[in-house]
Amino acid sequence: MSTFFLAGMVLVLVMIIFSRTLWVPRGMVERLSQWFQNHWLSGGYLFGINALYFGTTIFLLYLLMFTDIPYLHLVLMFLATIVSIFTWSAFSTAWTGSFKNRLKMALTGSSFYLILALIMVIQWLSVKPLYPNEDTFMRALGWILGFFVSAVAFSICFIFTAFLGKRSARV
Repeated sequence: MSTFFLAGMVLVLVMIIFSRTLWVPRGMVERLSQWFQNHWLSGGYLFGINALYFGTTIFLLYLLMFTDIPYLHLVLMFLATIVSIFTWSAFSTAWTGSFKNRLKMALTGSSFYLILALIMVIQWLSVKPLYPNEDTFMRALGWILGFFVSAVAFSICFIFTAFLGKRSARV
């Protein structure tokens, strides 16, 4: 498990370092850049896309519980991460406007994961045994890992959409 975690971290770092050379569909960027003039609308759209990707991934992980195929959930989470990073890169490339508004768009769009991380912290702090003498360690560990994943997703989404796009005017 830790091997997959370390491989994922290395992959994300490589994608951040080489973010300027990531392939982004030109048609998608052109369609997005036509109406990416308002930072609140584009941030809200990014928020919705993040929620859609997260919900779809959770639903597919739920469906995978009914199969006996090992390690398919790791492949699904890896693909979801790759699709999200390419989407964030497309959003960053499509943005036209000032740097200040780019930061607003990035914070609005990535706040889905921030809200999710706060929910995970609240759930972790309120873990109580469901029956007498229940060990709540594994449930608490799950909430902590959920917080970590959400916080990393927030950070990476914010970095990609705020700082790694084409250069805009610093206003």
